[in-house]
Amino acid sequence: MRTLVLSDIHGNRCGLEAVLQHAHGEYDAVLCLGDVVGYGADPNACCEILRERNAVCLLGNHDAAALGQIDISWFNEVASAAIRWTRERLTPQNRAWLQSLSPIHDDAENDFQAVHASLRQPLEEYVLNREIAQASIHLMTRNVCFYGHTHVADVYRVLDVAGQRYQMEFAALKYGGALPLEPDWRYLLNPGSCGQPRDGNPQARYAIFDSDERAVEVFAIDYDWPAARDAILEAGLPRILGDRLGQGR
Repeated sequence: MRTLVLSDIHGNRCGLEAVLQHAHGEYDAVLCLGDVVGYGADPNACCEILRERNAVCLLGNHDAAALGQIDISWFNEVASAAIRWTRERLTPQNRAWLQSLSPIHDDAENDFQAVHASLRQPLEEYVLNREIAQASIHLMTRNVCFYGHTHVADVYRVLDVAGQRYQMEFAALKYGGALPLEPDWRYLLNPGSCGQPRDGNPQARYAIFDSDERAVEVFAIDYDWPAARDAILEAGLPRILGDRLGQGR
């Protein structure tokens, strides 16, 4: 099974459609790690695109906020404004779909786990360093877990052999990259954001996971971010949400 893994779309239809076009014919299923909405101008279109493809989708913190499930008082002013805008525009059908989602997923058939944020705190913890990554790796029951939330493509891996010296390795995947999933290691992998990257590279990111070959490849692709920016401005959302797309911040 070849699964298209993407995350943190944040209402960016241009980024999502570019990823799906680039990956066309290369995947059998779609997995979204959450935050379908928030920030961008096309929350309903992004929900509907995933629904049409029967994607397995996780609940992200911005999705939960748009549903009123979490308090947005700790969000910054710009994020809060985008959430309030999104709440007013979600259709009943897309709202119901988002309400059906969970922030964590376990796939026994294809032998992987997935979470929006971290296995320790599935909805809100940012995996930003080795110490936080180790907390999730400790909770893994399979040798690969996909996570999102940080908007940064990277991978942590730890040797998982009894009696051997512990070690953790880290690799940034700012411009993509391929890696085999060796059976004696555990991998915590973020495919990056296809809607709002935050590593200085404005390209949309996604991954293809081959569960039969036990391999993952992350891709970094160009997309029409000026069109996504223009949609944000036309919607009356804060300008910074559009400008930052071209900066990858």
